[in-house]
Amino acid sequence: MASFRHLRSRLVPLLGPDIDTDQIIPAQYVNAAGTEALARALFRRLRDQNARFVLDRPEMAGRTVMLVGSNFGCGSSREAAAWALSAWGIRALIGRSFNATFSGNCLQNGLLPIAAPLEAHGALCEAIGAGADPEIAIDLERDRVEFTELGIAFSVGLEPFARELLLRGMDELHYLLDRRAEIEAYETRGGPLQ
Repeated sequence: MASFRHLRSRLVPLLGPDIDTDQIIPAQYVNAAGTEALARALFRRLRDQNARFVLDRPEMAGRTVMLVGSNFGCGSSREAAAWALSAWGIRALIGRSFNATFSGNCLQNGLLPIAAPLEAHGALCEAIGAGADPEIAIDLERDRVEFTELGIAFSVGLEPFARELLLRGMDELHYLLDRRAEIEAYETRGGPLQ
């Protein structure tokens, strides 16, 4: 997966609490194969019900950050929800809170879930509701999220190990495989790593 360091984008607003993984990728699409099929499956039922669904608006093309509500990704633990978001082009999510399993699936697939502080999230939602279209700058190296136009800034707040993996563009398996020699040395000598 690609490393995540810096990102600038306007937002794809999809507000509302408790958007579950079945809404993100309906059950009949969880076995979709390939980037195009996964991107088409993203929010498929909602897109079929609403020709003006946010993802299908021309001005959303190329945007890589989605602004969401609280408890985003709740429901079943389908990893395909993270795959579908990534396939559409989303690299980061800004929300109030995320389901823990969904958040882990995102991180394992190079997608950054950022839990924004209550005040900052409220101000963003209010600005979007008033017609603002702010640009976000995410700097994972500096642990910083900024909406300069709105005067809003906060920490990414990711735990250090997950942050390191994203910066290096690897998942936990690749992290372990990178340490194969150290693991073999440990097993050979039967003692702790040096």
